[in-house]
Amino acid sequence: MKVVAAIGVVSAAVIAVLMPRPGWGAGKYDGSAPMLCAPVLVFECAADGPDGECKRRTPASVNLPQFLTLDLKAMRVHAEGGSRHSPVRNVEHLNGNLIVQGGQDGRGWTLTISEETGRMSATISADGEGFVVFGACTLA
Repeated sequence: MKVVAAIGVVSAAVIAVLMPRPGWGAGKYDGSAPMLCAPVLVFECAADGPDGECKRRTPASVNLPQFLTLDLKAMRVHAEGGSRHSPVRNVEHLNGNLIVQGGQDGRGWTLTISEETGRMSATISADGEGFVVFGACTLA
């Protein structure tokens, strides 16, 4: 009987420790602090041509900066040095991901960042062309 009671106490303690707490849902990369993101791999796709091919590119070859700063308090994404920036138009939290959207100069973009790992996927699209970007973010 004492063994059963001890198991019950231990089980209750484990459940109490593992119960979700308010605020536990947000991950480290939830947008509450600025993030520094590095694009690493890019696929450039074009609609012209018979098959609408996608080609692997480096970020520099498609004019992406080495680092981007995502600042949701200022509602903007900017290149290091601040010379290039884009306004953020929409922010959502969905299934453990931070989803950030914006657009300018005829292009729309979406960043999806894992709130737990900081892994980033992004798309940039315009008339007849698109880019898929993979990288990672860390707290700035």
